[in-house]
Amino acid sequence: MKSIYRMMFLGLLVFAVLSVESMAHEWMAPKEAAKLANPFVQDEATVAWGKEVYRNNCAYCHGETLEGLTAKDTGLTKDTPNLKRSLKTHSEGDIFWKIQSGRGDMPGFRQTLSEKYIWAVITYIKSEIR
Repeated sequence: MKSIYRMMFLGLLVFAVLSVESMAHEWMAPKEAAKLANPFVQDEATVAWGKEVYRNNCAYCHGETLEGLTAKDTGLTKDTPNLKRSLKTHSEGDIFWKIQSGRGDMPGFRQTLSEKYIWAVITYIKSEIR
């Protein structure tokens, strides 16, 4: 009888872990997009360019420190994500696709920023991860 309860407990535990994992990563790029590689090296010029693009297009919602802001601070429906943390758990291609596509409060920048500008922003964010 104990083994049945143990198996039920383990099953519920696995279900809970998988549910939390899927919620944490509910917005993912298509597999092919997630495989995209950043064409830029992390040099001083690209980082400076990316920082400027970030400040002009992203900082209002994601903050100067890249650590996200609360919905109360931005007037959005949700807190914005910590981009340093996101780049640790998501591929650069995934982040690129999200910036291009947008979703909900996050506008898509496909029509506003060229691919080079978006990759420069990602290069800047990557440079800030310690």
